[in-house]
Amino acid sequence: MRFVGVACGLAALAFAGMVYSAPADAAKTKMGCERGKERWNAAAGKCEPGKAKAAAPKKAAAKAPAKKK
Repeated sequence: MRFVGVACGLAALAFAGMVYSAPADAAKTKMGCERGKERWNAAAGKCEPGKAKAAAPKKAAAKAPAKKK
């Protein structure tokens, strides 16, 4: 009886090890495209292979004019 309990415990540990050793899924964008490998094509309505476009550089905020006395 003890042998059956030990065998079931080892089988459960082996099964848990197989579940957690699976490769992780690739990170995806909010549209479902893989980061760095695919980009969203709105005209086609799906992800297409290729690098995503680089974001436009942000312009510096204009300084407020100096107050006159």
